[in-house]
Amino acid sequence: MSWISIRTARGVIKIKPRWQMRWAERTGKVRVIDLGLVIIAWWSDDDLARLQ
Repeated sequence: MSWISIRTARGVIKIKPRWQMRWAERTGKVRVIDLGLVIIAWWSDDDLARLQ
């Protein structure tokens, strides 16, 4: 579960603590900006379709 989830026209931006990272975020399957204890993950519509 993320702290903030923002739906955009082409995907979802999620802001969450590092300990809540999912497998795809840890392995680089989706784009992630690491800010230390907090991450920003970009799940595009293509990523969501491919990983489900």
